[in-house]
Amino acid sequence: MQEQITQGARLPPLIRASDLAARIELNRKPIEQTVQQLIEKRHTYEKRWKAIRDYQLSYVGAFDGVDDETNGGNRKDTNVWHNCAWDSNQIFAAGVMGGLTPPSRKWFRLDFANTELKDNSDLGKILDERIDILADVLEKSNFYTAVHSCYLELAFGQAPLGIFPDHQYGVHFVPYPIGSYAMENGPDGTVQTFCRRYKMSAAQLVDKFGMENVPENIRNEVTNGPGIKADHTVIWYVGANRHHDPQKIGSFHLPYLSVYYLEGSPEDEYLHVGGFHEWPVPVARYLITGNESYGKGPGWFAEGDAKILHLLEKDKLTMVELSVKPPVVVDDSLGIKGINLVPGGKTFVQQKDAITPLFQVQGNLDHLREVVTDVTTRIKRAYSADLFMMLDQQEKSMTAREVLERTQEKMNILGPVVQRMQFEFLGRIIERVYNILDRAHMFPEPEDEEMAEILRDQELKIEYISPLAQAQKMSGLVNIEQGVAFLAQIAQFNQDILDKMNWNETINRYFDMLGAPAAIKRTDDEYEAIQQQKQEMAAKQQQMQEAAAMAQMAAPAAQAAKNATEAAQDGNPALQQLFGMTQV
Repeated sequence: MQEQITQGARLPPLIRASDLAARIELNRKPIEQTVQQLIEKRHTYEKRWKAIRDYQLSYVGAFDGVDDETNGGNRKDTNVWHNCAWDSNQIFAAGVMGGLTPPSRKWFRLDFANTELKDNSDLGKILDERIDILADVLEKSNFYTAVHSCYLELAFGQAPLGIFPDHQYGVHFVPYPIGSYAMENGPDGTVQTFCRRYKMSAAQLVDKFGMENVPENIRNEVTNGPGIKADHTVIWYVGANRHHDPQKIGSFHLPYLSVYYLEGSPEDEYLHVGGFHEWPVPVARYLITGNESYGKGPGWFAEGDAKILHLLEKDKLTMVELSVKPPVVVDDSLGIKGINLVPGGKTFVQQKDAITPLFQVQGNLDHLREVVTDVTTRIKRAYSADLFMMLDQQEKSMTAREVLERTQEKMNILGPVVQRMQFEFLGRIIERVYNILDRAHMFPEPEDEEMAEILRDQELKIEYISPLAQAQKMSGLVNIEQGVAFLAQIAQFNQDILDKMNWNETINRYFDMLGAPAAIKRTDDEYEAIQQQKQEMAAKQQQMQEAAAMAQMAAPAAQAAKNATEAAQDGNPALQQLFGMTQV
């Protein structure tokens, strides 16, 4: 059973409700009502999102019904006088990228939920191989560019990422900009309903859905002209499928229903009806209050300071300009009246003196700069930019341990955000990509049927080994290291204390927390077999040494006996009597 492939391939033929009556009860009206309710609920957040866009992140987002969103060439930063928020968001996105999903190193591993299988090195090697394939697919696809776009949008509170099968790279990722989507939580508090409203041209509709799948007016537009104007509104809805039936064949019987249709088209007309095995749009959320669907990000907390900063920056520039070009007074012989207070403006009065300044600028520019610096510091703190730039500001004389401890202390501040990102976002990404690759048979099957059955039936769990995740785990590693160091100190006075430590379990715990590959650690059974082999070899060597020592001790006695025998044979009467030799 294949789910829909939206990138690089046409979707299945156009499906109408009448065609599906025997297979599925599909009514578009409830879907349209749900979409409308989701969009109406989103309106309560749009005012804040647009304010964040206008005063902080001018070129992020795509809002419906806004003229300048349809023209990418229009300038959108006319309200921005200082780029502190934009720069801080860039640092935040890069910091989260390097801390949670660094492209240059592995940031996750797979393991069995059943702890009894952890010591099976053969299964561990198979999982390591699958991890390598999974990481290679993520690297070759557009995952890292797409997820970076999501991190840039976290300032608004949330960022969804669509995941679809792809014929060329295995998977394809689509980040959705703020203002173009609406969503709602399920009963477990995670997003389980998602819709998107966006514009497409007739040519794009044909390329995506196929000429035979689009309405007649779209076909005529492409046939009679270029059809490149994006003036057709497409609705994409995805949510839990009430008609899910694992016993039936067809993508529209999968756990999640996916529907495409044109806004305003007849209710029995669809561009595509399909489904997904897993939730296809994981959503990264920064801070959640209660059961809210939408989150609150750094942009929410920096909004007041960002507006103040623009005002202060404008005042600072005005003060500098007034100091350089103050308003002046001149003779009014020209008959022009009125006071002009703009920098360099002329006010005409009756005077015989030369041109003089209208007033002296008395502002304290240094004090204004200090206030600007204080506000920019607060904005950087809201975006955690100071946290991610911390290592660049540390003294070069610090040891590696000091750097590690300070990193751990700072990274713990982001602990709740990291946990939510791993649970709601990254975990779902890994799960979906793994299952897509597994259904496409991209993982080599083990030759051992028993191992293949274990891989099919046993539950896998995800362990994160990214820098941020390891910084949170570092306290456990430090505890182990401190315990071993303390034991080593005591052992200088009493070697018996070393028996207090379970060394095998210590290594197991340390390797697990460190996220070391399974292939570099022997299982407990292998370790015990090696120890037994060493003991047997040591016992055999000791026996050989004892035999050699006894032989060495016996050699002089044998030589003495030989000499005595030879002397007796030479006619020594006493020796002959001792050895029982009789004289003939």
